[in-house]
Amino acid sequence: MAFKDTRKKQNSRITDEEGQYPWMQLHSKITTDDTSVLAVTTQDWGNKDVGEDSVRVQPGCKGIEVTFAGIATNQTVAFKWKLYGYRWRGPAQLIAWGTGNLGDVAVVTHPVTGNTVTAYYADYLDITGSNWKKLVSVYDVGATSGEIATIVFDGMGISYLRCELTDCNAGTANETDELEAFYSGGGS
Repeated sequence: MAFKDTRKKQNSRITDEEGQYPWMQLHSKITTDDTSVLAVTTQDWGNKDVGEDSVRVQPGCKGIEVTFAGIATNQTVAFKWKLYGYRWRGPAQLIAWGTGNLGDVAVVTHPVTGNTVTAYYADYLDITGSNWKKLVSVYDVGATSGEIATIVFDGMGISYLRCELTDCNAGTANETDELEAFYSGGGS
C-alpha cells in the first residue's frame, strides 16, 4: 500500500495509520543552489514562495524535526542549510543555519512518495548559528552510528517553514547531488 493511501486526518493534522506524524517534503531535489530569501527586499508573508522549498506546517505545530537526504557520490564539501519560519502575515524569520554531510544510511524507500530510491540520509549536521527565541538542537549521531541526524526545534506557532540549500549542485565535483529536505512535527 502506498504511503499516501495510509494517511488520514485527525484533528486537522496529518498522521499515519498509527497516529504518528510522518516525514513530509520540505525541499524537493535541488539541482542548483537556492537564492537567499534575505537577499531580496520582498521577504514578507505576501511574497513567500510556497513550493519546492517551503511548506505550510501542521496546524499548531510546535515540535519540528528536519533531516536531509541525497546522493553522496564522492561528497567532500559539506552542504549548507538555512531554516526560516513565517508567522501569519509576518516576515521571514531566520531560525538557524549550518552544514551537513550525507552518511551511509540508505533511504531505500522515499519517505514521502514510497518509491524505491538510491540516496542516503545525513548522519552529520552542525548548527553554525541560530536567531530563534527557543533552543534549536541537532541530534548528530556521527558517521559510524548507522542512524540519521536531525535538527529539532519548537516552531512556536509558525505557519510556514522554508529551507534554503547551497553547496549541493548536481554535477559539481565533490558536492552533494539531488539533496532534499524532510520535516515532521506535531503537538500543540
